Amino acid sequence: MRTKIFILIAALALGGLAAVLAARYLTDARSTIEAESEPIEVLVASEDIPRGLGAEELLADGLITLEKIPRRFVAAGAISSEKALEGRVLADPLSAGEQVTDGRFELPSTAGLAYSIPGELVALSIPVDEVQGVSGLVKPGDHVALFVSFDDDQNARTQAITKMLIRDAKVLAVGAALRSEPVGDGEQTADDGGGTLSATRQDSRSEANLNARTLTLALTIVDAERMVFAEEEGSVWAALLPATGQEVPLTTGHTIQSIFK
Repeated sequence: MRTKIFILIAALALGGLAAVLAARYLTDARSTIEAESEPIEVLVASEDIPRGLGAEELLADGLITLEKIPRRFVAAGAISSEKALEGRVLADPLSAGEQVTDGRFELPSTAGLAYSIPGELVALSIPVDEVQGVSGLVKPGDHVALFVSFDDDQNARTQAITKMLIRDAKVLAVGAALRSEPVGDGEQTADDGGGTLSATRQDSRSEANLNARTLTLALTIVDAERMVFAEEEGSVWAALLPATGQEVPLTTGHTIQSIFK
């Protein structure tokens, strides 16, 4: 009789333990399912995208957008911050609906200049000095307007003229630099909370830009032809455009007869 009681007690205890373990398992399973179903914002391609486009262009044109995806479907290395793509280019094509992962993007310096050239444009380098190149203040990613001056040509019966040749050209590289040099740790002054570059750092950047003897521009084929002709036959000057993206007006140019009007 006593043995049967012990067996009954043991059975009840084991049953209770099994119930507790089952309840805990169900609770954990429910928590796991809820966690895996939690929506996470990740960047997704809105259409098929060829390689070579810059992240800024993709974001501005809405080619990649933030979408909410259940956590269990988020790809390894998926990017959820637009800032994480800053200054990078797409190294591999993306398909519509595909999540944007870190491995798809590279820095221009790693991927090469070809990946920084916008579609249907070409990269063309022009020689500059510290005056014609805006005192070395132009950086990769800036936009410039280009002016050309031609001298008198008695044989062709043409007079000297200066005129804007190209209203807006993106700078792909300054010298061999494909992007603005990043600010490293410990290179900021302490008196303003780290918001200002040290004088040494600024001087080294300015010297590097001043020593650069070329600007590499993204141009259409037609503009590239015009630019080569202008370089061969005249003198080209670059003018830095404002970061606001505001277009500069077209002009008719100036000759010795019109410059003082």
